[in-house]
Amino acid sequence: MHARTGRLQVSAEQIDDVVRVMTEDQIAMFHGQPGYRGFTGLADRENGTVMGISFWETEADMRAGEQLGREARRRAGEAGGTRGEPVVDRWEVVFDEMV
Repeated sequence: MHARTGRLQVSAEQIDDVVRVMTEDQIAMFHGQPGYRGFTGLADRENGTVMGISFWETEADMRAGEQLGREARRRAGEAGGTRGEPVVDRWEVVFDEMV
């Protein structure tokens, strides 16, 4: 499995707006994409940092969804009054334990 993370610095007061966009808008964008396995959203409400993690069956599937990832980060950034450019990283998931 592979994962892409996107981290944004937003207005701390607009975290809930970003979460709404992530849950109501972005998740639907990824459903139906080949190899899509899920999404996790994280937030630090004190400093206004949000991170989205999308999970993909293969690296090729993740790479094929790059445009969707860019669009998702753009929409989240607009909702949260982004400050600066997003930080994007790509990972191989070597261990995962969700209960």
